Amino acid sequence: MENKLNINLFPKAHFWLLIPFALTIAGFYLSYWSRFSDAPWRQHIHGLSATAWYILVVLQPWLIHNKPLKYHKKLGVIGVFLAGAVVFSAFQVIPYQVVNDFLPNVLKYGFSFGDICALIGFSICVILGVLNAKKTNVHARWLISTVFWILLPATARLVYFPLLGAYEGNPPLSYLQVVHLCWFVTTLIPLLYLIYLDHKKEKKVYNSYLFTLIGVSFYTLAIGIVGKWQWWIDFCHAVIGKGM
Repeated sequence: MENKLNINLFPKAHFWLLIPFALTIAGFYLSYWSRFSDAPWRQHIHGLSATAWYILVVLQPWLIHNKPLKYHKKLGVIGVFLAGAVVFSAFQVIPYQVVNDFLPNVLKYGFSFGDICALIGFSICVILGVLNAKKTNVHARWLISTVFWILLPATARLVYFPLLGAYEGNPPLSYLQVVHLCWFVTTLIPLLYLIYLDHKKEKKVYNSYLFTLIGVSFYTLAIGIVGKWQWWIDFCHAVIGKGM
């Protein structure tokens, strides 16, 4: 029965989820962890809550296979508040991106759009994961999907910043090109593979993976386009920038 908790599903999920966790920690090393003591509180709240969420997503499938179910459920309740902290703190950080001198105008406005899309998609995945808590197949995939909404900023930094240093500020790829490359490698291919595996085993495509694939692809490819729209630039300064 679908409503019965099946703990035999995803026996190695915690192992595979360590990969995006490690990539995220490494990706934000230069911009956050290496300057931890100098970072403002808004960045701490966002960085630590996002890290804690990642740890929870890694830990939950391990708990379900190795500890009594009550621990998985209790940690799940904590996870709801953690997810809220991730979203709330991100909206405290985004306004400062509008005045970021490191990024060209197209990118800082485009990334602001992408970040908002990512937070909305992340929130939808969390909410639907909670609402489907008794349907293990559905519940687990919605929560696994949250990883892909917040992975791209980390992997893009992980690739671009070393390139920037290696080529003395003139890397062969632009930041946007690196973003597209990371989307292809860390989002498009893995999600298509997960969809393929589901279809192969169950003759079914889960909405969680499909929604995440379409959503992350949309905001990634829209960054360079929306960043040039004057109405969005005006909105960034008139509304988003007011949050500073």
